[in-house]
Amino acid sequence: MEKLAEVILIPSPAMGHVAQMLELAKLFLSRNPQLSITVLIMKLPDYIDAVSGPFVDSVAASSSSGRLRFFELTAADPTPEWSSKTRGHFVYRLVQSQKSHIREFLISQRPGNNKLAGFVVDMLCTPLMDVAGEFGIPIYVLFTSPAAFLGLMLHFQFLEDECCQDVSNFNNSDSSSLLSFPSYACPIPPTVLPMVLVDRDTWLGRFLDFARGYRKAKGIIINTFAELEIHALDAYNNNNNMSRSEQEPLPLIYPIGPILNQSKSRSESEEAETTNWLDEQPLNSVVLICFGSQGSLQAEQVKEIAIALENIGCRFLWSLRRPPQSNNAQFPGEYTTYSEILPQGFLGRTEKKGKVVGWVPQLKVLSHEAIGGFVSHCGWNSILESIWFGVPIATWPLHSEQQVNAFQLVKEVGVAVEITLDYCERNKDQPMITAEAIKKGIMKLMETNSPVRDKAKEMKEKSRGSIMEGGSSYLSLGKLIDELLNNAAL
Repeated sequence: MEKLAEVILIPSPAMGHVAQMLELAKLFLSRNPQLSITVLIMKLPDYIDAVSGPFVDSVAASSSSGRLRFFELTAADPTPEWSSKTRGHFVYRLVQSQKSHIREFLISQRPGNNKLAGFVVDMLCTPLMDVAGEFGIPIYVLFTSPAAFLGLMLHFQFLEDECCQDVSNFNNSDSSSLLSFPSYACPIPPTVLPMVLVDRDTWLGRFLDFARGYRKAKGIIINTFAELEIHALDAYNNNNNMSRSEQEPLPLIYPIGPILNQSKSRSESEEAETTNWLDEQPLNSVVLICFGSQGSLQAEQVKEIAIALENIGCRFLWSLRRPPQSNNAQFPGEYTTYSEILPQGFLGRTEKKGKVVGWVPQLKVLSHEAIGGFVSHCGWNSILESIWFGVPIATWPLHSEQQVNAFQLVKEVGVAVEITLDYCERNKDQPMITAEAIKKGIMKLMETNSPVRDKAKEMKEKSRGSIMEGGSSYLSLGKLIDELLNNAAL
């Protein structure tokens, strides 16, 4: 039997990251029959996240084939310290704990009949690059955020390591000032700089090391497409054209998106309740409100959304999830009853026009012709899904890099309107977003004839063209696969 070129993929354990890595595996397999994929799975404990584990089990059971296999790494043994800070810190410690298990896999449990072509780690799993380096395996990073944010991380890392600059000082800049960074076309206010970069503990504890890891990779695979991030990708390539005495060259980048999560995380019957309701709604009439698998809001903020929706009188589908209850690292869960969180009588007064649910099949919902707008946390997966279906966005970031994503969508790309750009759930002094501000944003979002809606339709066509034969992402993926095959031939 002819030997295949084997690529080992390691996703971060959160559901959105696993889904993107799985879709990357499918892309590889569909484009070239000489590739074989092994996905190494790390699982979060159920008490941290009750959703991602069953999702991984279901996709592994339904997707395994001769050229795609899943290998579940030994379960971690968390200490209380892992849960002492944030979800991100817990995941980081879990990833670090898997180094020995991955080393063991490469030594004794990996089949020896295929040639190793590459080792692809999630952008939050760079500590595992050291293990691949020990075995001389070419290393790649899957960057599941926008290219603009990659540029910002690398710029901050350069300032920290090469210029001895404390980048957290950007957080203390005059809030009315604007800051210029190479990967953003528009100067940005310091209030939208992500907490993961300007919070000193988070930056030094995790994200500075992530950025250092990106520079060591042979290539960076980005879930974006050239037409969406023209400025950021040009800035990256221009950096590589600089004099080598000014800065070391960056890894090659491969923008191959949009990569969308096509895997089901619920059964058809569970999806049907939502989609059947949408089937009964008029064209472009429903606003989807969803803050992602890791997003939730406190009780008083939830009530402001409810007041706004009732005042507008628009049709809505609202994914409402309960904030973590027991520790800092826990993911959001589901409410047993929505009456405990919503204003008294809200469900009854809005039952003809609205529907409140816990989880939603977001990709399927965004594809529905009844959806006319999306109030989003601006996670990159959600943004790409919305762009793919031409649905305009109203921005409400919560954490990670979402604030600067929201800014990019409103000020640079033009597919979004603003509810807020700088909301941050970790900010202890975070002001409430009022019902009036929410109402204003949703009404602007749902306007039938607007530049934002027109731009969303334009980007929809460009996103689809990018992955067609001859499109920018299609060609970039081809170059990546050629490199992987060349690695295996060496």
